[in-house]
Amino acid sequence: MDFSESPRQRITGLPGKLQHLVKNQVETALSQFSQVNLASRSPAIQESGIIPRGEGFATIHGNVINNDQVDLVIPGNLELEWTVEDNLYQPEGVTSGDVGYYGTHVFPVSGTDIDFSMIALNKDSGARNWVVRPGQIGQGGTPMILNNPETGGKTVYSGGLRGVFALDERGNVSWCTNTGLGIDAEATSDFNTHIKKRLWGMNYHQPTDSLIAVYGDGTVIAFARETGEIRAQTRIDGDPSVDDTGLNLPAPILEGAEKAIRKQFVPEGAEIPDDARIFNTIIAVALGGDMVVSNYYATDPDSDRIWVAATLPDAADGVEDGVARFGALHALNLNKEGENYAFSKGCSVPFEGGSASTPAVLPGGERIYTSDKDGNALAFNHNCELIWSVNVGDQILGSLAVSPYDNYVYAATGSGVFQIIDKGNSGELGWSADLDDIFHSGPLLLTPLQVVSNALKSLGVDVPVEVQASNIEISTISENALVLIAGMGLQMDPDRSEVFAPLVMSVTSIDRMTGSVISSTPAREESIAVIGVDGDGSVVIGNSPLRRGALVGVTEIIGDGLIGKALADIIPPLSGGVTKYSPSNNIDIAARDAICFAARKVLVWEVNQSKVSYGWSESPESTAFSALIEQGRGFLSRALQDGQISNTDYSYALFALADAEENIAVKDYRSAHSDLMDACQQLH
Repeated sequence: MDFSESPRQRITGLPGKLQHLVKNQVETALSQFSQVNLASRSPAIQESGIIPRGEGFATIHGNVINNDQVDLVIPGNLELEWTVEDNLYQPEGVTSGDVGYYGTHVFPVSGTDIDFSMIALNKDSGARNWVVRPGQIGQGGTPMILNNPETGGKTVYSGGLRGVFALDERGNVSWCTNTGLGIDAEATSDFNTHIKKRLWGMNYHQPTDSLIAVYGDGTVIAFARETGEIRAQTRIDGDPSVDDTGLNLPAPILEGAEKAIRKQFVPEGAEIPDDARIFNTIIAVALGGDMVVSNYYATDPDSDRIWVAATLPDAADGVEDGVARFGALHALNLNKEGENYAFSKGCSVPFEGGSASTPAVLPGGERIYTSDKDGNALAFNHNCELIWSVNVGDQILGSLAVSPYDNYVYAATGSGVFQIIDKGNSGELGWSADLDDIFHSGPLLLTPLQVVSNALKSLGVDVPVEVQASNIEISTISENALVLIAGMGLQMDPDRSEVFAPLVMSVTSIDRMTGSVISSTPAREESIAVIGVDGDGSVVIGNSPLRRGALVGVTEIIGDGLIGKALADIIPPLSGGVTKYSPSNNIDIAARDAICFAARKVLVWEVNQSKVSYGWSESPESTAFSALIEQGRGFLSRALQDGQISNTDYSYALFALADAEENIAVKDYRSAHSDLMDACQQLH
C-alpha cells in the first residue's frame, strides 16, 4: 500500500475552444415519467446485508445484475468539478464507496508512479487516498464494492491475472490470493496477454457467498468472500473471436493515433514492444474482437446462475480456422456440495457473430438481456430461450440498460440511444433520443471543419466526412433521466458509426418519458467506460479516449506548422484519469425532484401493495424511497447554504419528510404520500 500524494495536479478547466457548440440548456420542469406498477424484485438483493442497494455504482454496471440503474435522481445542472490522475487510461470507470472512488488503469509501468493495480480517490477533492502497488498483468477491471456486515463499512475487491485482493476503504488489506494461473510477466512487456486475457472485474455470487472472477480467455474462478480461498475453477469452452474490428483508417491516422495514445499514457522507458499496436488492440477489445470473453458478466442472486456472453469453439461455425464466428450466452452454475464447491454448465444459446455486450438480469432472474454484433437487442428467459429480438440498426455499446420499473430497456449505439419496451412475448422500439438538439451546428462549425479538412488533405488523406451528432457511451438510468455522453464531430465512414471523431462532447441528461434533452454540459474527455453515479447524483467517469485518439493523432503527424497549430488550437490533447461532474446550481430543483420521486414510490406502493405477498420494507420501492429521501435532505441543506431556498421552505420540507417517515412506520402510506406531495409542491 502507498499512501503518498499524487504528483499530478487537479484540473478544473475545460481544454479546447469549441465548448460553445454545446447548447446551454436546462429544463427545470419536473419529469412526468412515473412508475405505474411495482418494480421487478430480487428477494435475495432485498434481504442481503452484503449487496449494496439504494446507493451509487458498486460494480462497473451499477450492481451485480448489471442493469446500469440507480435509485436516485440525476440533477439537471451538472458541471465539471475536477479531473484527476489525467495520465491514467481508464477504459472501465470507477465505483463509489462511502468515502472514496475506486478504479484501476491499463499501463502499470514498472519503476514509475503509475505502477499500481488500484487507486482510491477522495470523493470531495479527487486527491489520491492510496494505491495498491505494484501493478500486475491482466489488471484493468473496475473494482467491486460490497458491504461488510462485520465492520459496518465497505470492502473493495480487485486484481488481475497474478492475484486478487480485498481491502477496506482505509487501505487495510483483508486478504490477497494468488490465482495460480502462472502468468506473472510485466504487464507492459506482454501487452497482448495483458489486454486479451485480462480480468473483467469481480462480481458476487450470493447463494454461495463467493466472489467470481472472469478472464478474457474464458477462465472463471470462485473465491471465498471472507478469506479469499479459491473454491472452484473452470473455463468457458470457446475460442478467440474473429478480429474483424479493424476500422480501415488511413495509415497516417493510425500512426498518429498510436503516437498520441503512447504520448499521454505510456511513460518513457516502458517495455511495450514497438510493434505492439496499442490503439488497434484497444479498438479490438472494445468491439469484442480476438477474445473469448470481451466484457463484464452478471450474477443472479436468486439462483446459482452466472451469466456470461462469450464465444463458442471455433468448429461451431463450420470452418476450423482458429477463430470463432459464433457467440453465445452462457449460464454457469456454482454449487456447494458438502464442503466442496463446483462449477457446472447450465444452458447456453448461440448466435451468429460475437458479442461485446454485458448480460443484464432483470431483478428476480426471469429475464436476461444481451445483444449481438448485428445490432439486435436480445431477451432470454432463465432457460436460455430467446423471447424476442429487436434490431436498433447499429452495434449496441457495452450493455443494455435495464429498468426494473415497467419493462423499459435502453440501448446505446454510436448512432443514438433507443428506448425498447419489453411487452412480454415481444419487444418494441419506443422513442429515440434527439442528439442533434444537444449541439449548435450550421455556420459555427464551418471554421473547425475547414481546419480539419485542410489537415487531412495535408496528409494525403481523402475520406468522406459528414458532420453529425453521435452517442459515445452506454447510458445510465436514474429515476428521472438517462445520462449519456454525446459528441458533435466527423462521421468518417457512413457504414460504421464507431468511425467517428468528436470535435466537442457533452454530458447530457435526457428525460425518461420522452427522450428529450433536460440539460447538457461540456465534457472533459471521451470515455469507453461507463457513466458512474454517486449517492448524491454526481456523475463520475473514467476517461479513455479512443475515437479522439485518431483525431489528436493527426496533430502528432502534422507537427507544428501553420496547419498543425490551427488544428491543435481547436483539438485539445488527450486526457485520462477520472472526471467528476457535480450539481452546480438549481439545487432547490434537485431537492424537489428527489422528494417528488420519493412521493411517487409511496404512491405506487399504496396502489399496488395488495397484489404482492411481501411488505414495504422488503420492496424495491422502500429501497428507492430511502435513497431519494437521503438525497433530498442533502440537496435541501446545500440549497439553504447557497441561498436558493428560504428557511421557511427548508423547515417545511424537512418536517414533511419526517412526517412521511413516521406515517410509513405505521403503514399509513396515503398520509405519507400526502406529506411528500406537500413538500414537492412547496418546492415546485
